[in-house]
Amino acid sequence: MFLLELLKQYPGAVEQYYSQGFYPWFSYLPKWLVGWIPFSVGDLFYIVALLSFLFLLVRAIVRLSRRQWQGAWLCALRVFTCSVLLYGYFYVSWGMNYYRIPLQVQLQLQVDSLDQHDYLDILDRYIDTLNKLRAQIDTTALDRAHVQEELATMMKQKVEFLPMLSRTQVRAKNPLSSEMVSYFTVTGYLNPFTQEVQVNAVAPSTSYPFTVVHELAHQMGIGFEDECNFIAFLALHDHSNLRYRYAAYYETVAYLLRPLYFQDEQQYRAYANKLTGAVKKDYLVDRLFWQRYRGPVDRLMGFFYGNYLKHNNQPEGVARYSLMSRLVVAWDKSHPVE
Repeated sequence: MFLLELLKQYPGAVEQYYSQGFYPWFSYLPKWLVGWIPFSVGDLFYIVALLSFLFLLVRAIVRLSRRQWQGAWLCALRVFTCSVLLYGYFYVSWGMNYYRIPLQVQLQLQVDSLDQHDYLDILDRYIDTLNKLRAQIDTTALDRAHVQEELATMMKQKVEFLPMLSRTQVRAKNPLSSEMVSYFTVTGYLNPFTQEVQVNAVAPSTSYPFTVVHELAHQMGIGFEDECNFIAFLALHDHSNLRYRYAAYYETVAYLLRPLYFQDEQQYRAYANKLTGAVKKDYLVDRLFWQRYRGPVDRLMGFFYGNYLKHNNQPEGVARYSLMSRLVVAWDKSHPVE
C-alpha cells in the first residue's frame, strides 16, 4: 500500500511502468478468467462481497450482544483485512490509471488558453452539425448487441488511434439487471476488479454508442471521466455510421451547453433554441426516462460516487464529466471539424 501511494505521486512513472507496461499484460488475466463469459461476473462479485460483508457485520453484532468479545473481534478483523486487500487489488488491477499523465498533456492540448469566442463558435458549428445529422437518421431502432460488437472491434483494431490505450481486452457486456442499474441513473460502468464493462441495456438509445466507447476507454486504461467522454467523441464524430456520429455530437453539444446555463442563462437559451424540434425531443425523452428512476437511491449513489472520484485524483467529483468540453474545444482549434 505504501509503494502504491508513493507511485501515485509520479505520473510519468505510472504512465510508463503501469498504464503502458504492467496494465496491458495484467489485463490478460481477467480476460482469460471472465472476459469470455457472456454475463457480468463482476456484478455477481459485488453481490457476494456485499452479502459477505453484511453477514460478518451481523455476526459481529450478535457476538457483541452475547459478550463474545473474541469472536466479535475476529469478525471485525476479517472485515478489515478483506477491505484492505480489495483496496490494494483495486489499484493493482486498474485504479492506478487515475494517476497517469493526462491526455491533454500527451496530446498537447492547450486547455488553459481558450476564450469564450472560440467556445461559442465551436458550439454553434456543432449544433448545426447535430441538426443536420438528426434530419438524416431514424432513432426508433438500434441493435445494441451489434453496436457493442462493432465498436469494440473498431477500438481494438484502430491501433493508430490514441496508441497509449491498452488493447488487451476490449469488450462490453450488459449488467445482470439493467433495470436495477437505472435506479442508480447509470448508463454504464467498469468493474475494476474483473475489468468488465457493463452498458445499461434499457437506457435511451440515442447516446448508446457514445456510452459504449466511453466505458471501453475505461477498460483500455483511461481513468478520468472527461477523457473517456473526449475519446468517445474522437472515435465517433467522423464515423461512417450516422447514428454513431449523431451520438457523438448529441452528447458533446449537451456538455458544451451545460456551462452556459450557469454562466449566462439568456445566452444558454439562445443557443439551445438553435436546436431543431427533433433534437429537442430526443433530449426530452432522455430527461423523462431518467426522471422515472430518480429518488433516494440516485441521490445516495451521486454522493458516494462523487466522493469516490474526489478520492481518485478528480477533485471536481461528478462535475469532471463536463470538463470534456474544454478538451473538445482545445482539440477543435488545432483540428477544426467541418
